[in-house]
Amino acid sequence: MTFDEIVKYCTLKPHAEETYPFDEVTLVMKIGGKMFALLDTEGMESINLKHDSEYIPELLANYSCIKPGYHMSKKHWITLQYTHADMHDADILKLIDRSYEMVKSSLPKKMKALLDISFSIFDIQSPAYTQALKLRQDILRTPLNMTMTDNDIAGEDLDIHIGGFYEGDLIAYCIISRIDNQVAKIRQVAVSSKLQGAGIGTKLMGFAEDVAMGRGFRTIHLHARKTVVQWYESIGYEIIGDEFQEVGIPHHKMFKNL
Repeated sequence: MTFDEIVKYCTLKPHAEETYPFDEVTLVMKIGGKMFALLDTEGMESINLKHDSEYIPELLANYSCIKPGYHMSKKHWITLQYTHADMHDADILKLIDRSYEMVKSSLPKKMKALLDISFSIFDIQSPAYTQALKLRQDILRTPLNMTMTDNDIAGEDLDIHIGGFYEGDLIAYCIISRIDNQVAKIRQVAVSSKLQGAGIGTKLMGFAEDVAMGRGFRTIHLHARKTVVQWYESIGYEIIGDEFQEVGIPHHKMFKNL
């Protein structure tokens, strides 16, 4: 295999990043900030890969193109000379796959959720809506000693419901409500408490804004709890008017032009 073929295969991995953290000639491929491959861009003939420690001795014994990891832990890494390898190209790619999967599986749950979360629209007849109501209660109501009522969800059949899903579970949620043909309101923004702080909320809002634009809206309004105003400002929202009380706590009205 060639250097270009190896690099292209690595970069096509979901969420793979090309970095040069050490010097100008060592290309380090990362996922979630962790290395899964290192390539020499000068010699263009070797790659360092992570591998299962119990199988490394077998690889070393069977293939002359594989050596103990150069400048890496010899227990967990190998160096593969891929330009004149005594193994099939498909097996080289499998070694890259294994390194990528090992590193990805070692990431913290928050990071894996951020990488693998998927977003979709659903209606109130969907099982996802039941999960959404529970998430709203747990995140938005229970901390205020409040319980969601039928009045709280009246008319939500007319809204756009957006969920973020990870491993089959709804972990993030928001609603888009129509104000007029140009303006929509995003409300009931909630992210699972165990996964907060990982950037999932930012991804959720980005998806919601794309949906709103696709429906013809040009401005988003929302009522932000005072405790999260700074976060909304960090993703482009601006305060309108004075602080006010809603559900017994301080809020600010905010907006963003799409």
